[in-house]
Amino acid sequence: MARSGNFSFLAFLLIAGRVAAVLSVAQADYKAVPVPEPEAAEAESYLARCAAKLTEKCGEVIFGNIFLEQNQLTPECCEKLVLMGRECHDAMASFIMSLPAFSKNATVTVPRSKLAWHKCVLLAEEALSPASEGPGFAGFD
Repeated sequence: MARSGNFSFLAFLLIAGRVAAVLSVAQADYKAVPVPEPEAAEAESYLARCAAKLTEKCGEVIFGNIFLEQNQLTPECCEKLVLMGRECHDAMASFIMSLPAFSKNATVTVPRSKLAWHKCVLLAEEALSPASEGPGFAGFD
């Protein structure tokens, strides 16, 4: 059963997905990953599957880090993001940046999105390396 936060986020994605099918982020140095076409429902389903791979907490941490410059990325959330995959990360970031409330900040959020991805790859690798295991490892509590 989905928690209300996950449901709210998924509902937001489903409603805004129709808008995202029309809007796009034009950024020369950013390889925007198009949301799957041709149907808006297919795009909504794709984004919902991506979002379902994150916990509510991690979705908030990652969103806050990229779009609100608030949250510190954690190894736990970075592992979930990396397991979600680069394509999902880029598609979700592109979708959010296509919304009117966030599109005007694309020149700032595109680099933050890239930085978050690269930082998460490093944090996830570090957290999963054999040297990290053993006494004193903060791990994935």
